[in-house]
Amino acid sequence: MTSRLLAYRPEMELPDAPGMLPLQEDALALAAQLLELQGPAQFDAFLAHQLGATAAGQQVRGTPLEGPLRQLLGKVVAPLLPLHGGSPQALKRRAAAIFGMELEGLSPEDKEFELARQVVHLIDAVNTALAQDGVLGARDPRARVDTALLQVARRVAPGLLRQAAQMPGRDGGHWRREGGHIVVLDC
Repeated sequence: MTSRLLAYRPEMELPDAPGMLPLQEDALALAAQLLELQGPAQFDAFLAHQLGATAAGQQVRGTPLEGPLRQLLGKVVAPLLPLHGGSPQALKRRAAAIFGMELEGLSPEDKEFELARQVVHLIDAVNTALAQDGVLGARDPRARVDTALLQVARRVAPGLLRQAAQMPGRDGGHWRREGGHIVVLDC
């Protein structure tokens, strides 16, 4: 990887919106690390590292939530990265649709970096939702991880909700959105 991405420090004004992380050096460094990954095993190691990189992640690390969280993020996030091959343009279009981003006018390197930043933000937001969820053993860890991802996806990655709604026959059935509610079917 070139040092240009590591030295990348854009000056932007972002609105102070709820759920928006400030541009932190740690988040930028994690995004740069994400771009350097070469395979699924490295992605799993990256997830383990990110669980220890933030206070919220440290609260989840070592609990019964860690395994289901890493498994679900591996299913959801890894296909957005060029770890399994595939066209880089198709991956960028898919990732931009999931995160609801408009990437026109950005250089290819800037597109990749912005998408990596959004993936880091998604992972951190799910960690934060799980850490704020209350008692760690209150209910099934897999259900807690699924719930946290759905809550975060509404704000951070609305395309994940559309993608999940179009996948009938998933492990636990499928669901659809009706207004402000999610209706679970066939569970």
